[in-house]
Amino acid sequence: MRLSTRATYGMRLCFMLALSKAPLSAAQLVKQTDVSIKYIEQLLAMLRRGNIVTAYRGKSGGYVLSRDPKDITVGDMLSALDDGFDAPACVWGTCEDMYCPNRNVLNKLNDGINNVLNSVTLLDIVNDYRSNCGVGGRL
Repeated sequence: MRLSTRATYGMRLCFMLALSKAPLSAAQLVKQTDVSIKYIEQLLAMLRRGNIVTAYRGKSGGYVLSRDPKDITVGDMLSALDDGFDAPACVWGTCEDMYCPNRNVLNKLNDGINNVLNSVTLLDIVNDYRSNCGVGGRL
């Protein structure tokens, strides 16, 4: 299973915003990710529509998380980015093979993946990063 580029970069933007003490501009995010401004703006717009980030205008404006990192799950971020893991037709009940041997296993796998995506928070990711990189403190 793979995450799309959109999901990978979108989650990275959320992670960077969670680490930042101040709003970050799109230009700052471009410098830190080496991704084009057009793509960053597209991702930020999706995250805004998904109520993950908020934009502030003005001299000290930029992007911040809309909610506390403990209240944002990986599932929330992927949903905002219109991404996730695609499951085969068996999982959705549209499999045309009435003797499909995969249905039960794939349903359990899909449920397990969704349980993980909806239980891991942005705060968990930040705290794991800080403990693995020797960066002190927790959010």
